[in-house]
Amino acid sequence: MRVNAVELKDIHAGYGFEVLKGLTLSIPSGSLFGIFGPNGAGKSTLLKVIGGLLVPDSGHLFVLERKVSSEADRYWLKRNIGYLAQIQSTNQLPITVEDTVLLGRWGRFFYGMKRPNMTDYLRVEETLALVGMVEFRKRDWRSLSGGQRQRVALARALVRDPHILLMDEPTTYLDQKAQDELIELITRLQSQLQITSIVVTHQLQSGWQFSQSWQINHGLISRCCVD
Repeated sequence: MRVNAVELKDIHAGYGFEVLKGLTLSIPSGSLFGIFGPNGAGKSTLLKVIGGLLVPDSGHLFVLERKVSSEADRYWLKRNIGYLAQIQSTNQLPITVEDTVLLGRWGRFFYGMKRPNMTDYLRVEETLALVGMVEFRKRDWRSLSGGQRQRVALARALVRDPHILLMDEPTTYLDQKAQDELIELITRLQSQLQITSIVVTHQLQSGWQFSQSWQINHGLISRCCVD
């Protein structure tokens, strides 16, 4: 029997006003799971609840079969999740691609006075190879194209060795070629690594091969089609 990586049961959540209205959803382990809906529908709020960044007003959240109800639970949750947002604006700090990805290990494998070790650097190189960016590892991150920056951001999320990968509109602001390439890369890596991957987007795009696709609107969610 396939285990659910994430289960939400009658979740109500918001920011002083209700955004998610009794949402119930199960996300199978190892799936590429798509959630789409218009701006303001509750997509990002849902990701914040799953990622432990927003405490629900009521309802129950289970991640990797653990009930998430305390601050300690949410700390554990954040350590087990990778996150890919929309394209990052150009950072003005002179930082290499390698060091940008290494930051993904912070808080999980090294922290405080503990320094990154050879294992951390090897994982950075391996992950950059996965996303096709290893030859750029010594380049200044500011010099990359939008599509390349998203590949590096994906590597930074994956280098944490997460159990769950959350992606919030990852192709927004990319040109069509870069969008198609990123979708193909995410789909291929998810199949290869079998990480539970949750993508939210304002519209379904061709190229995604979701295990399930759901639609969220006005804080309510429903299966949008049979995949």
